[in-house]
Amino acid sequence: MTASAATPTRQRDGLSPLRLHVLVATMVVAGTGCVLVALLAIGSTSGTPALWRIGLSALVVAVGDFGGLHIRFGRETCTLTWSEAAILISLVLAPWPWIIIVGPIAVAVSQLAARRAPLKIAFNAGSMAAGATLAAVCVHLIAGRSELESVPGVISCVALAAATAVYFAWNTASVSMVIAAAGGMRLRDIWQDGLALKLGMLVGNTVIALLLVRVAWRGSVSVLVAFCVILLFLTYRAYHRATEESDVWRQLDAAAKELTPLDGAQVANAAVVRAVSLFKADYAELVLGPQAGAGTQVFRHDTSGPSTAEVVGHDAEGGAVPSSETVVVEAALAVTVDGDSAVIGVLRLGMREPGHLSKRQQVVLRTFAHSVATSLQNARLYAEMRHQADVNAFEATHDPLTGIANRKVLSSVLATAVEEAAHTRMSVGLLLIDLDHFKDINDTLGHHAGDAVLCAVAQRLSGAISGQDLVARLGGDEFAVVVRGIRTPADAETIANRLLLVLAEAVEYEGLLLAIGGSIGIACCPEDGTNPDDLLRLADTALYQAKQPRGAVSRYSRDRDDNSLGKITLAAELRNAISSQQFVLHYQPQVDLASGRVVGTEALARWRHPSRGLLYPDAFIDLVERSGLVHEFALNILDAAIAEAATWNLRGIGVPVSVNLSARNLRDPRLPGVVAEILLRHGLPPNRLVLELTETTMITDAEQVEAVLARLRRVGVQLSVDDFGTGYSSLAFLQRVAVNEIKIDRSFVLAMTESESDAVIVRATIDLAHGLGVRVVAEGVETAEHVRALRALGCDVAQGWHFGKPVPAPHLRAAWLNDSRRARNREVIPAFAHQADQVG
Repeated sequence: MTASAATPTRQRDGLSPLRLHVLVATMVVAGTGCVLVALLAIGSTSGTPALWRIGLSALVVAVGDFGGLHIRFGRETCTLTWSEAAILISLVLAPWPWIIIVGPIAVAVSQLAARRAPLKIAFNAGSMAAGATLAAVCVHLIAGRSELESVPGVISCVALAAATAVYFAWNTASVSMVIAAAGGMRLRDIWQDGLALKLGMLVGNTVIALLLVRVAWRGSVSVLVAFCVILLFLTYRAYHRATEESDVWRQLDAAAKELTPLDGAQVANAAVVRAVSLFKADYAELVLGPQAGAGTQVFRHDTSGPSTAEVVGHDAEGGAVPSSETVVVEAALAVTVDGDSAVIGVLRLGMREPGHLSKRQQVVLRTFAHSVATSLQNARLYAEMRHQADVNAFEATHDPLTGIANRKVLSSVLATAVEEAAHTRMSVGLLLIDLDHFKDINDTLGHHAGDAVLCAVAQRLSGAISGQDLVARLGGDEFAVVVRGIRTPADAETIANRLLLVLAEAVEYEGLLLAIGGSIGIACCPEDGTNPDDLLRLADTALYQAKQPRGAVSRYSRDRDDNSLGKITLAAELRNAISSQQFVLHYQPQVDLASGRVVGTEALARWRHPSRGLLYPDAFIDLVERSGLVHEFALNILDAAIAEAATWNLRGIGVPVSVNLSARNLRDPRLPGVVAEILLRHGLPPNRLVLELTETTMITDAEQVEAVLARLRRVGVQLSVDDFGTGYSSLAFLQRVAVNEIKIDRSFVLAMTESESDAVIVRATIDLAHGLGVRVVAEGVETAEHVRALRALGCDVAQGWHFGKPVPAPHLRAAWLNDSRRARNREVIPAFAHQADQVG
């Protein structure tokens, strides 16, 4: 067996490698020298072989160069032929120097008939001449002469076998060097690849050739030799196919491991590199269709390049234009998306000799393409999942409107900064910022303008602080800034004054210049507080002080916070007060102005403090809001109010009870379910519970609040808007939420008999409510004159000291609800108007 034919190909620029030219030229020179020596030696030989022997020898060499098996080494092809057997037979038919002359000619003719390239013909003819010369020398060294007929059989057989082995070694080495030079491969890899098959063919060819030249030719022997030749060829081919099959499965297994990364570029690179090796292609291209944010991607790898592929470009068509010498084989990359098949790209193989794939290779190509497509789809899905995870993580820590940090991040960063300050001599400043004219912009130009202002403010604040500081949005038009590494609180005030100047610059919106401005409250650690909750509370107190004149900076001062120590003490006692049920409810009646009957009550929280006595809401409601206990407090109040109303209902008195809820309660999506559970547990019909919300609540996180209120309406409870006229009402909100009741603020009711403008507001509110189909409750009714004026305007229900102050539940049951006779007589109601709130 020999590797008698190589396919030296061109690089992508169309030029042959220099070292390939050098090798071919060297081989041609060596072969020519051997032929010249043989020509000179003809005159010194003992005789000339018969012409038929010379002709037969040339025919054997030419035929031996045809056919055989093809092994690809990247871009190059090695053809395994019968040339060893041909050389052995020719050494017997036409010994040296004749074989050196006729052999290269026969090879050249055979190569021309096969339409091989001139460079290849020259190389193989030169290799034949040099190899045959070495084989003849080997015969001479062993047998002692070139004519083998007179040499004993054993010696001649040994000489011929050795000559064949030398020819095999020479031809294999020379062809391997050419393939290595043309394909940029390692010589050792080419030599070792298919070595077992090569050696097997060498032995088989040698045995068959020896049989042909040494056995006595009879009929049976001829048949046996012919059978052996056919059997040997079939054995070669079967072994070669088995070896290729094993290599295919090995490479498919390796490809399965290489295509596991969840990165599309890595998968594509690995795919084209493996495709070149698996299908022995000149190059492989992977063209991926357009994706979000990217055009067509083309990954390419060929045997003349590096061991890894690269993205070679983005274009409308995708892929490179193949040369005229290359046959392109394509396989679509199809995946299943939502039950439908979709093509995400195409795998292209550029191949020269033999230029096509067998049916088995086509099956392998489809299998490989499916594996690549699946891996690419998995990579894409993983990338989408990672992107969505990043989006979710961003949304969890950033304000959705402005993109800056949210309250959650503020709490974390502030806690870290406070902990750092405890181990250093530096201070931490917390600045709370409230925009001064934001409501005017929102009311005049709408929420789009307000959103634009908030985004501009966030951007300005972020650009005005250092990289170690933090800007966060707390909600509405309130921002917070954490300032680290300051030496004294005065540094925080300097930064705050600088931020005020930034806020004072007008914001342009649709050609309008909008004046904003702001107020800033400051609290510092460790000077003012030593934990994040304290800093937030104290900075909020300072912000309240700064907003009195507007556009000011105020640092927290205990001297200006008259009740600071008392509030801090009360704040510390809140949790215990809730758990030990120190909070009680007093109830104030609501009277129908037409009939004089009690038609409702409002539950008002009181704190029965063990040492300070009965405390009113203005002493603790703010503390509850800031403490983080607002949910526990609200559930405690709701439970007590519903339990009391259920007691009235069992006694046949179907009077609803009203309970106030804060904005934080209405942002809790769990609230509707909790209310429904409490109503069910106490057996109170849902329509006997009225939940009061303020106008400020209506515009704070409106979408989230509306969703909670809608679920509360489905539970069956009634909704009331408290203190109507003092906040920032939204008529659209009233229409969407469909409240049951509007309560006119006491400030308008008290002045309506003396101020025409207040009377107009009360009248307009009553008309608005009746137009929307809801009832009206007037708060702060203290005189009979108020009652007459409200009746004249058509007000439905009144509430105030004229009818009674808030009293504990037992007093209410004894005075009104338990006595049906007295409850029907509205004249008895004023008799309880003078009972003090602290009763009980």
